[in-house]
Amino acid sequence: MTKEQETAFWQTLKAFKEISLLKHVMIIGSWAEYLYPALFETDFIPNLKTRDIDFFYKNINLPKEKIPVIEKLKEIGYIYDEYDGISRFYKDDFLELEFLTRVLGAGTECRMEIKPLGIISEGLRVLNILACYPRELEVISPDGTDFCITVPEPAVYAVQKILTNPIRNPPEKKTKDIVAVKEILYHIEKSQEHLSKLQEVFNSLSKKTNLHFETGLLRKRY
Repeated sequence: MTKEQETAFWQTLKAFKEISLLKHVMIIGSWAEYLYPALFETDFIPNLKTRDIDFFYKNINLPKEKIPVIEKLKEIGYIYDEYDGISRFYKDDFLELEFLTRVLGAGTECRMEIKPLGIISEGLRVLNILACYPRELEVISPDGTDFCITVPEPAVYAVQKILTNPIRNPPEKKTKDIVAVKEILYHIEKSQEHLSKLQEVFNSLSKKTNLHFETGLLRKRY
């Protein structure tokens, strides 16, 4: 992560706060790791090497009023684009922002309109598990602005990455995720709170999926 990326990240969150968007999203993906030091009482240091910021939109039907996200992001230097029908935002050459949503019912992925934002998101079923374990953080940015930010519990973040690793593309991202999971699990083991949450996540998995974990079919990758 560069200084420019870090500055732009906080600038983006500040813009979201100003238009009352921040409470409707969860920061997922590698940028959640950037915020995890506040949750661990250890020396956890995120290994952040991506320009992609993924925001999981919690409920595509809320709020009822419009949120001017396109206009607001353009104000702070983002370029809006639609690639393959999916809305994305680009800031210079160092940040790419996308909104993602869960998939309900049949199917694994789809395109979904987030009506309050007036954009098209990618719906991914693999994200559904993250929505079940939100964690709110009170954090202060380097410039002193206070935020209430939602991220996935570290335990569910690690489990979700393990579950999706076999289908992760491109291949180099698989290796990156393995390194991230190893590091997070190391720090989870230092905390009874996080270990209990990890067990809770395991217990929520289907019998078939949990059997893979218990027999090491997925764990052996790590």
